[in-house]
Amino acid sequence: MKKVAMIAAPVHPVPPRKGAAVEWWMYQTCRRLAAFKPHIVFVAADDYPEFEIRDGIVFHRVRIGRLYRRVFQKILGIDPYSYARRAARRLNAIRPNIVHVHNAPMLFAQLAALYQRPARFILHMHNEMPVAPLPSGAVLVTVSRYLKDWYAARLPGTDIRIITNGVDTDVFRPLPAAELAPLRARLRLPTDKKIILYAGRISPEKGPLALVRAFGALRQLRQDAFLLLVGEARTGNDRRGDYGRALLAACDALGGDCYHASTVDPTHMQEYYQAADLAVVPSEFEEPFGMVAIEAMAAGTPVLATRRGGLPEIITDGVTGFLLDDAKNHSAFAQRLNELLSAPARLEAVRRATREYV
Repeated sequence: MKKVAMIAAPVHPVPPRKGAAVEWWMYQTCRRLAAFKPHIVFVAADDYPEFEIRDGIVFHRVRIGRLYRRVFQKILGIDPYSYARRAARRLNAIRPNIVHVHNAPMLFAQLAALYQRPARFILHMHNEMPVAPLPSGAVLVTVSRYLKDWYAARLPGTDIRIITNGVDTDVFRPLPAAELAPLRARLRLPTDKKIILYAGRISPEKGPLALVRAFGALRQLRQDAFLLLVGEARTGNDRRGDYGRALLAACDALGGDCYHASTVDPTHMQEYYQAADLAVVPSEFEEPFGMVAIEAMAAGTPVLATRRGGLPEIITDGVTGFLLDDAKNHSAFAQRLNELLSAPARLEAVRRATREYV
């Protein structure tokens, strides 16, 4: 029987305890690949065992000690026993037939050179990144037609396949109407307002600040709306930290009409979709796919998303959701929000269509 090993860059542990879309994808997919004896090779983290069999998955967690990081990587600027070498050692012990590398082109090239047995190598890209030509027999997988076209223009002749992201429709499902008020009460959300949800990274390309400002304009049009944001807002001394502080200040200015929930465990995220009347994906960059959109759709929550990247591939305007041309036009954004919140029959029709589509 064939074995598959999945691996990605040493950023988040698997399964993740907070939003980490790629790592969550790996975990959920491997749970459904029991026939392929799935292994996940990943970075170790506090409170995670280095070896574990869980949910039918064999986890091999690569530990890089603090002393090694400080002396070799930070002070000396060298990496004699790199993450790639440590991971390759485990792969050579596992002996998988398929090596499936996620969102890490350099790691992919290193593992392809270090692995000592014949195997099918897959580079699975969830975002745009520079990628060197793949070795013979390797496959490049993307999550959308948009992303496939992006790579095809840069790597002509490469075998590129599309595997769109999926969602567990038993977990992400519509909530019976009678359960809505109790759910909102448990989440400490208002039961008498129309809730607009943003879920995702708090960073400029994702556009949550544009939504907050549009919501400020929306309050001039109606008083029954409430804005809920889920996502960690960093406040460090960098561009993302500046953005996080600006967003938190804008939320504070909205008073009781806005709540920032920060980080939510992925196993509870479906509750926030179910509690919302409308989910918004205000991306200001070319969104490679839009996992938040597909999760909200599965939960029966209509989505308003910008017409960027792969989002129009899963959202047909007025049928499986709604599209917005420019999130930075706060007045037009607010008008669109008001239009949708004022059309419950239209939202209900899309709610039914999105669930059927997913």
